[in-house]
Amino acid sequence: MIPVKKLRELAKEELDSLFNRFGGDFSDIMINTVVPIVNDVRFGGDDAVRMYTERFDGAKLDRLMVTEEEIERAFARFDKKALAAFGKAKENIEEFHLHQKRANFMYMRPDGTTLGVHYEPIESAGVYVPGGKASYPSSVLMGAIPARIAGVKNITIITPPDKTGNIPDSVLAVCKIIGVGSVLKSGGAQGIAAAGFGTESVTKADIIVGPGNIYVTAAKTYLFSMGIVQIDSMAGPSEVLIIADESADPVWVAYDFLSQAEHEERALAVLVTTSEILAQRVVAEIEKDIARGTGRIEIKRKALERAVIILVDSIDEAIEFSNRYGPEHMEFMVPEPLEYLGRIRNVGSLFLGTHAPVAVGDYYSGTNHILPTGGAARFSSGVSVETFLRRTTFQHLTPGALREALEPVMMMSRVEGFDDKHGGSVEIRFSKK
Repeated sequence: MIPVKKLRELAKEELDSLFNRFGGDFSDIMINTVVPIVNDVRFGGDDAVRMYTERFDGAKLDRLMVTEEEIERAFARFDKKALAAFGKAKENIEEFHLHQKRANFMYMRPDGTTLGVHYEPIESAGVYVPGGKASYPSSVLMGAIPARIAGVKNITIITPPDKTGNIPDSVLAVCKIIGVGSVLKSGGAQGIAAAGFGTESVTKADIIVGPGNIYVTAAKTYLFSMGIVQIDSMAGPSEVLIIADESADPVWVAYDFLSQAEHEERALAVLVTTSEILAQRVVAEIEKDIARGTGRIEIKRKALERAVIILVDSIDEAIEFSNRYGPEHMEFMVPEPLEYLGRIRNVGSLFLGTHAPVAVGDYYSGTNHILPTGGAARFSSGVSVETFLRRTTFQHLTPGALREALEPVMMMSRVEGFDDKHGGSVEIRFSKK
């Protein structure tokens, strides 16, 4: 079912498909579907959002925003034990993200120049919470909590309704416990556009974060390219890379592998191991699970068509592969994993040891699960408090400090051809009136 291949025997084309895996060109979707939807919403406002929500979600909406009464009813209906679990996860996520707060700083040079940085929150944020095949209240926590800690004033949850025009109780109940009352009943490109531009009912967002399908990703990317909003990243299919040696339990590895596969049909799971025996046992456990036909069986089957197990000669070789691969999630299942921490780079979120499955980070431990995918961990990071902060640098110069800068600025501006007014703007301050 799942191919087991030696890393050194992989063809150049196979390596290229692993290292450059974000996905195919979605320019057709962008041009033919997303751009028209975004522009219709830009100029048509609420009416356009309602039209597309009815077309794509089958929901005919009288109003786009969830009411306070809807949130209260959902909260009252939602299972109290489940609510307690989300409440504890909320505490863990808040605790971790509070450590990410940034302090302003300012200092003075001996010449009297004062320099510094001032952080302030983005004023309005949209948090996309996927719907459709499942509900994701955990994504409400992961998007809204760091925004709250950063100091964002206006937070809007963007999420598709069911055919009756309702949002899952789980999503609204979690909104209640973190104090978010603005929920847009629209997903896809139309929901992103509504938040990006603002409508009669929807507050404009200056940043939109959160994963979604290809239409959501294309819409976020388009709005970013227009300078309308900031975004977290271009989200692709969820993925895990597991590095394990012969000490790992094959059943545990198989479960972690399958937990990724059950996300969606395009989810990607890769195991890199030094042990061929472990590889074969993991394959056997996965085949047993598929034969049982339990859970999201068809989704798992489809996702496993993309899965691969890679054999390496050493853990060092496995780490080198991971550093080039840039996984969204990476499980490192070896003895004494913390000893390797300084050598592991380019990972969205790292799960160390045999008792840190990805699921605990997805839900509970406190780290964020909105992460870069498709290799983007090589150059970007997951959502954090900093995602919602703007950084302003400042400087204050005394006359003496500017005089010391005069000659270097004149020289540098002359090299670049801007000595007339760039250099001149400094020189004029020391010319006799």
